[in-house]
Amino acid sequence: MADLKPGDFVIIDGQEAIGEVLSIRGNNVEVALGVMKVTVKLNKVTLTSAQKEEKSESQSDSGTSSFIDTKEKMMHFKFELDLRGKMKEEVMVELLTWIDDAILLGVEEAKIVHGRGSGVIKDTVRAMLRKYKEIEKISDEERERRGDGVTVVRFKVN
Repeated sequence: MADLKPGDFVIIDGQEAIGEVLSIRGNNVEVALGVMKVTVKLNKVTLTSAQKEEKSESQSDSGTSSFIDTKEKMMHFKFELDLRGKMKEEVMVELLTWIDDAILLGVEEAKIVHGRGSGVIKDTVRAMLRKYKEIEKISDEERERRGDGVTVVRFKVN
C-alpha cells in the first residue's frame, strides 16, 4: 500500500470503524479512531473514502442529520460485549464502536466481559472508558456473576 499517506481514511481488517492515518513507520501505521490511537500492521488496513462520503451523506438537503437507523442499531447492540481472547488493537477498535453506539442509543447500563488473565484487556477497556464524559460509573461485576472478569458500565442518561 505504497500510496497510503497521513490524512487518508482506512478500515482496519475485521472491523467496521473507519480511522484516519496519522503516520506510517515501516510496516506499521498509526490510525486515529475517535479519541483513540492504534498502531496496526500496514497489511491490516484498507484505504477507503467512506469517511468523506459518510460526512456528506449524514447531512440532508435541509442540513439536518439523517441515515442513522437507531432501530437497526438497537436490534444488534450487545448489552454484554465479550472481548475475551482478542488482541489489544482489536479490543480498542471494537470497544470504540460499542461505546459510541451505546451513547447514541441511550443505553443506561451494559457489561464488558474481558476475563481475568494478565489484566491487559481489562486495563485497556477501563482506560478507554475513562476518556468518555458520558460514562457515569465503571465497576466490577458482582462476585457471584464473574466478578472482576467483567466491567459494568453505567452511562449518564439525559
